[in-house]
Amino acid sequence: MKHFRFSLHALWVLRGQQEELARRRLADSLRAVETAAARVRETEAMLARAADAFLQDLAAAAPAGDLQPHRLWMQQLQALLRQRLASWQAAREAAAERWQELLRARRDREILDRYRERQWQSWQLACQRLEQKQLDELAQRRRAWTVAPAAKPALRTVSRP
Repeated sequence: MKHFRFSLHALWVLRGQQEELARRRLADSLRAVETAAARVRETEAMLARAADAFLQDLAAAAPAGDLQPHRLWMQQLQALLRQRLASWQAAREAAAERWQELLRARRDREILDRYRERQWQSWQLACQRLEQKQLDELAQRRRAWTVAPAAKPALRTVSRP
């Protein structure tokens, strides 16, 4: 019997490649989320340090002219924090989309996996049937071979004088 050949092998390989690509894209998106989160933490830390410095100058009764640069710096840091929070949110949304892409790609590949498995089982069953048929034919031939000599009359040998 011929070797097993999956009729949709090329599509099955393609689906596997698509799933791998989706997995890599998700990994890239998750790295982008982590990078954005690190930037948010960094900006929050900078803002906390700037607020501490501002409060120290305020507690030291610094003149208003000395407090103004601190305020401007804190406002810039707050604007930067808002931007980085927005980019972090966008990265998380992109990662969620990539996750959905991976789920779709995995589902598509698993559908083909199940179909391939059914084809393989069907092929195996056909092989077993063919093998059994061949064994049955062999047994019938053997039976015919062992029964046939007994059914035939024996040859008489005539002796010549």
